[in-house]
Amino acid sequence: MRLSVLLASLAAVCDAAQVKFTNNIRLLFDVDGNQIDAYGSKISNFNGVYYLYGNSFAIEGVAFGIKSYSSVDLINWKYEGFLFDPYSNTPCNDLGGCGRPHIVFNPITQLYILWANAGSSGYPVATSSTPSGPFFFLSSPAAIDPQFNGLQPADFTVEILNNTGYIVFSALNFRDPRAGSLWPPIFQTLHASQLTSNLENTTEISYPVVSVADDLIDQEAESPDIFMRNGIYYIVASNTCGYCNGSIGLVYRSASIQGPWMRQIIAGYSCNGQVEGVLPLVNPSTGQTTYIWHSTSVPGGPRVGFGGHIFQPLQFNGDGSVQDLNCAAKAQFTVDFQAGNGTVASGNATMAGQATPLSAEYDYVCDSDQFVLYQTWTAAKAGTISSVSVNIAASVQTVPLSLTVFRFDSYSDLIAPEYKYTTMGTATFNRTSLSYVFDVANVPVTSNATVQQGDLLGLAISGADFVPYCHLEYSTGTGASSSSGPTGWGHGPQGSWGGSSFSPSGTYRLFQQGVGQNSWRGLQGTISPIYERLGKSVKFFVTYA
Repeated sequence: MRLSVLLASLAAVCDAAQVKFTNNIRLLFDVDGNQIDAYGSKISNFNGVYYLYGNSFAIEGVAFGIKSYSSVDLINWKYEGFLFDPYSNTPCNDLGGCGRPHIVFNPITQLYILWANAGSSGYPVATSSTPSGPFFFLSSPAAIDPQFNGLQPADFTVEILNNTGYIVFSALNFRDPRAGSLWPPIFQTLHASQLTSNLENTTEISYPVVSVADDLIDQEAESPDIFMRNGIYYIVASNTCGYCNGSIGLVYRSASIQGPWMRQIIAGYSCNGQVEGVLPLVNPSTGQTTYIWHSTSVPGGPRVGFGGHIFQPLQFNGDGSVQDLNCAAKAQFTVDFQAGNGTVASGNATMAGQATPLSAEYDYVCDSDQFVLYQTWTAAKAGTISSVSVNIAASVQTVPLSLTVFRFDSYSDLIAPEYKYTTMGTATFNRTSLSYVFDVANVPVTSNATVQQGDLLGLAISGADFVPYCHLEYSTGTGASSSSGPTGWGHGPQGSWGGSSFSPSGTYRLFQQGVGQNSWRGLQGTISPIYERLGKSVKFFVTYA
């Protein structure tokens, strides 16, 4: 073997990386600890860097602007900012908010081309010299096949396959008389068109993406993405789903972009998600490509910003068909892929002196209207603490959120009457100083900041309102969870109340106190109103100076 070939082979192996996807770990965070705020997201690789794009729900609670994140390892994500100023006068001010953004690169013009959905305005197109912007919109939206004049362009994707640009889009028909009172509320169908050579418009000629059944499933298809494998075109999609918490998972395949298309249903509820895109990952050691199904998972209802992400490799049969998704809660998938160029990003959360896991099965909990929480921990090292940060989401509260960092002597002291902890720092947050997603709220430590390893520290979280603030919790594995208090006064579950009944010793322990609960409990009058949520911890991190 020639030396140059050997060195190239070794370099390829050295660039290999590995990522593990787990079905029940869905919330993503950037390296500064903020929730990745990108609904309808798509991951693309430009210049050896992975970029994640999606609609922001943080500011308005509805789609408002498009955020960008970058990563070289698909684990540590750096926030790159908005692709354009969301407060400026753009086509995104129309219905749709520039939803489901997709970006392609034109190697001739050296421009990145952003496509987005702006409802009745069609598909606005913007260009930039860099993949993270700023993007500038063209004067006119892209045109679609004129046979759909009068219908509303909706969910779509754009992609380059074999050096040719394509768009797959759905057209909403609000006038179809078959629409029901309850469901379906609307009919829409998928269509594929070729893009112009500059990737900034379509050829206005389209072909239907429909199976031989041509049934209601075909007529409610949306959220498409397209890729090619072994000379076959694949289009993944879902069914009509207005920010819902799950939809049918569809795969269409054909040897021609013009069809005919074979259809599969590979998931009845898409693991409580809706597909957004497919990410091809190449194993540099084998040259094999793994196609990653990427869904957004939202709770349903207005809290779209609480959405997480589902990643799962598609499994193909010998005939090119796709196997059903594995929606088992704890299913894990390890994928070898080509690492991106550059160094792994770091930030406030990844460099914190002490922190709960960056990646865990976090659940959102909204109960500040009922409880004051006391998140406690044992200092992992000596030093001077500069701040404590916790993930909080707000909405329409009128009562401020109060956060207090403190030191205490023992757990028995903490829940005892008349005990005073030592305050280290406080901060108050109005609704407008927080966001609709789980961004970080920072509490500066301004006194008693020097700690020793093993010191007992805590963070009090208080914000009683008709509309509660929300935080994130995960299971620490130190005991069974109990957040509902006793089954009867003085007869709480073992370990869930005060006194000497605590969870096993652990680094992170969460306590709660009912709002207004300030007296002894129990038939003997010996139970503290402050008790532990066994095996639970709030997501937070500690920054040392």
